[in-house]
Amino acid sequence: MEKYERNTTGFTADVELYDENSIIKIYRDYVPQKDIEREILCTQSVQNCGLMVPEYRGYVSEYNGKRAIIQEYISGESMMKLLLAGQAQPEDLAAKFAQIHYDMHQCEADGLEDSKVRYERLLKLSEYNLGGDLTNRMLKLLDKLPGGRKLCHNDYHPGNIICNSRGMFTIDWSDATAGDPFADVARTIQMFDFGGNTEPGKIDPERAARMKSARKDIMRFVRAYESEYAKLCDMSIEELRMTCGGWMVVVPASRFNIEWDCNKPALLKLFYDYFAQYPIDS
Repeated sequence: MEKYERNTTGFTADVELYDENSIIKIYRDYVPQKDIEREILCTQSVQNCGLMVPEYRGYVSEYNGKRAIIQEYISGESMMKLLLAGQAQPEDLAAKFAQIHYDMHQCEADGLEDSKVRYERLLKLSEYNLGGDLTNRMLKLLDKLPGGRKLCHNDYHPGNIICNSRGMFTIDWSDATAGDPFADVARTIQMFDFGGNTEPGKIDPERAARMKSARKDIMRFVRAYESEYAKLCDMSIEELRMTCGGWMVVVPASRFNIEWDCNKPALLKLFYDYFAQYPIDS
């Protein structure tokens, strides 16, 4: 078989073109088998939800000495690239982005991990960085938040939407869970609110420069996303923010151990301000 050039390199895997219609995700040796099996489950679970997603094409236990999965290759441009390049109005892209997210949240996700179980696990992993007092308060807050069985992507941003003549495809379902859709909305909003900051060496300098120059359009996009998603739920933006409520602190707290240092002071202020307004004893 012809060897294709590597497409992307990540912390846990490389993604290459396998053939002209497929990609292969090649896992690093230290990735636990259970994590691979979880990603397979997530990827398979969304196949019959009526969403535009890549087709899952199988697991390979031995590929040049590595474990891998094969999926349909979706050609096109990411919505993020269109946004950064100014090839479409932020509000137009946001309306489509919100509709895809809302449609996703109408799908039942039986068989996937419960979102609250996942967040509990991640909060405990972040305890070293958060501290015991703040972690305990986050866990108590999590216990009070609503559950659910709706499909949540948990990494939903315009870089994971691929646009082509067939439509808009949502990719990278490795973190999918079953839970409260407003936890997923909170995750998306927080990625934008704190994702504009970058640390040297953590992101390609050229991409960081593009993101900085497009910051105004990016914020127009996220505010329009909030507005459009709220409309789909028959809510005001204020009601949406209130409904997201505690998720707006639990979700970023659960990722605090892998958060960039430049964002941590602002996030800690967010956490302590929240608990000052809504006290929870540790």
